[in-house]
Amino acid sequence: MILKKIRVTNFKGIKGTKEIEFDLFNSIVGRNDAGKSTILKAIDACLNNTNLQRTDFNVEAEENQIIIELYFDCKNRPLTLGEELETSIEQEEIANSDNLLVYRKIWNITDTNISKPKTSILRKQYDGANDFMLKTEAQLMTQCNVNGVETTKGNGDEFNNVEKRQKLREYNDQNNVPFDYEFFEVPSSGSSKPKLIGDAIKKALPSFQYFKADTSLSDTDSTIQKYFKDLSFKLINDEVNTDDIEDVVKEKLEEVLQKVTDKINEVVNDTEKVEPKISFDWSKIISTSFVSNSAGANIPLSSRGDGFRRITMMSYFEYLAETNRSDSSQQIIFGFEEPETFLHPSAQENLFDKLNSLVQNGFQVITSTHSPTIVGYTDKDDIIHISNQGGEYTIEQTEVDYKTLAADLGIKPDNTFTPLFANSQLLFLVEGIDDAIALHYQSGLYKQSGLIDHTFEELNVSIIPIGGCGGIKHWINLDLFTKLEKPFHIFLDSDKDNVAQVSPNHTNLINYGLVENDDFSITKKRLLENYIHPTAINRLVPGCTINYGDFDHAKNICKSYPDSGIRANIGGSKVVERHYRNLTFDELRMTWFDGTTDEFIQIYELVRNKL
Repeated sequence: MILKKIRVTNFKGIKGTKEIEFDLFNSIVGRNDAGKSTILKAIDACLNNTNLQRTDFNVEAEENQIIIELYFDCKNRPLTLGEELETSIEQEEIANSDNLLVYRKIWNITDTNISKPKTSILRKQYDGANDFMLKTEAQLMTQCNVNGVETTKGNGDEFNNVEKRQKLREYNDQNNVPFDYEFFEVPSSGSSKPKLIGDAIKKALPSFQYFKADTSLSDTDSTIQKYFKDLSFKLINDEVNTDDIEDVVKEKLEEVLQKVTDKINEVVNDTEKVEPKISFDWSKIISTSFVSNSAGANIPLSSRGDGFRRITMMSYFEYLAETNRSDSSQQIIFGFEEPETFLHPSAQENLFDKLNSLVQNGFQVITSTHSPTIVGYTDKDDIIHISNQGGEYTIEQTEVDYKTLAADLGIKPDNTFTPLFANSQLLFLVEGIDDAIALHYQSGLYKQSGLIDHTFEELNVSIIPIGGCGGIKHWINLDLFTKLEKPFHIFLDSDKDNVAQVSPNHTNLINYGLVENDDFSITKKRLLENYIHPTAINRLVPGCTINYGDFDHAKNICKSYPDSGIRANIGGSKVVERHYRNLTFDELRMTWFDGTTDEFIQIYELVRNKL
């Protein structure tokens, strides 16, 4: 399941009702005390049953209720609804008109107290006696008979309940039976149909791993301890023959305990004799922790600085995302509240990479932040801008003014390369520093081979990294560069999954008013990493047998190589930095030259034509 939207009513700084839509990656940004964490706390209250306080109720609310609704795309995931047979949320019409599951909790408020939440779920409800979702098998049979709906198969067997409901659904559709979308309450106890359905849906909901700004960063936190204890226990069950160990221990213990037992039985009545009993619970004897080997001493993480501990805990969440899936459909939503706290700006860049790695592994990330570094690298379509002026809680998503946002957070044009402008004949704008180094290296090899006359450096072309096209920082920089009285050319990855797809970077640059093959060009392959031929990596990294095509995510394939030692030598996400300058001219031609056209020479000529 993917969380697509949340509706929050009268919770904390939100008066009335506000809606926020979500994608796989979401960055909630704004000034201090704007109410960024309110959204994360609302999700936590709904999915983790976190207790709310009377003070969580908005004091200016006009209704005496806190309401939180979560909207999920269930992806037609099969599940059982208190029955043996599998069905789906969409098939059973336990969804809204957009086919989204709506899971709602309501807290009633009095002058001094807040009630326990009541849970309800939206469903399609047919008019009068034609409704059937919450009916028992006998009631379904009766309704089928009343409506003249066939309830047996060709072989005489009865249709099961899922099929009966489908038959009744078809009957209602054919007869244009009116319907509406209504919530049904899930009882807190009992075994009624609504209770069984509600419990099945609750079990299928994504888990919410909430990393709060004030969370203790000790590795002894209960959630972390539980995870590694469960993992250790599973390894014991899967890989250790505990029966043999138990037999040996029992034998030794029985010898001792029998002697004690004999002593007890000497003083008790014959009708009250005792006997020894030995049982094993391996999970109770497992304890896990981490220590830092610093200056030859094993230092507990709790004794290290907050920044060091925060980095290690982020690594834990990254590992959890990669491994904690009991099946491919299980979903985890990671909520991070100001994860950049205590981190140096360079470490915040690494943090952003970790957050993205969670998304690339198929999980949702919702982070609140006021870090210019994280926001600067975030795709502007993933920004949720929260502001609170005069008590008015405002959410901007579709019409975010990135310049206003940048000013709020202190994001400014990167002036690192300003001294180069005076002597540069042209500004060649690329995504990252690795791209700049790679292109300088390649122009040197191509000159040595006689394919070009001058390197970029000899042409006084400054290759400047300005970030990915979707990032806020990119647009701030680009706004500066387009105003300079210097020619420029932008060269970005296509980020395409296949040859027919339209590059999102191409679309963004066109929408900005730039002209292809004049102001910008896009790689024909997916990433710069795809221009490192797999055979070159296999040559440079002994024992490596890697392979990928032009539109595979080459960087992710390098990052996920199964052998950890070889993976480290490949360089993971730094594969370009590690290996591009070790490529031979022939290896570069294998990916840039298709037998007719050399893509690098095409880009080189576009740059020269603007000088």
